[in-house]
Amino acid sequence: MSSACPQPAKLLASLLRCPAKAKRTGNSSLLAEPRVRSDRDKFVIFLDVKHFSPEDLTVKVQDDFVEIHGKHNERQDDHGYISREFHRRYRLPSNVDQSALSCSLSADGMLTFSGPKIQTGLDATHERAIPVAREEKPSSAPSS
Repeated sequence: MSSACPQPAKLLASLLRCPAKAKRTGNSSLLAEPRVRSDRDKFVIFLDVKHFSPEDLTVKVQDDFVEIHGKHNERQDDHGYISREFHRRYRLPSNVDQSALSCSLSADGMLTFSGPKIQTGLDATHERAIPVAREEKPSSAPSS
């Protein structure tokens, strides 16, 4: 009896017995872990989508979420035929300027989605002292 994993008819069982086979057949994780950065000035998502072309990707904002979807039809690779698809959904911070969102795909397959944050007049993390002014005349408010 051979120690090689069986053919596709018993793929699930073979993956359980021969987990290394998953990488060779393309069943391993499609994407590296995404990186999400939200600092004071902007919100950025970095996503490795090297197996997808710009035509395979759709990025849309719906309510307070950005949805990134990638799908390509079946293609031949070194190990047979493979198709890939993924969906990612991220909540946008409430202070992201949705009218200034952008998305780009680098030559090495890194998708960068970003948007500047709107700066508010009063930053909640800073405190501001309110001076108490002394008035010379008595208050007209009723006393208790």
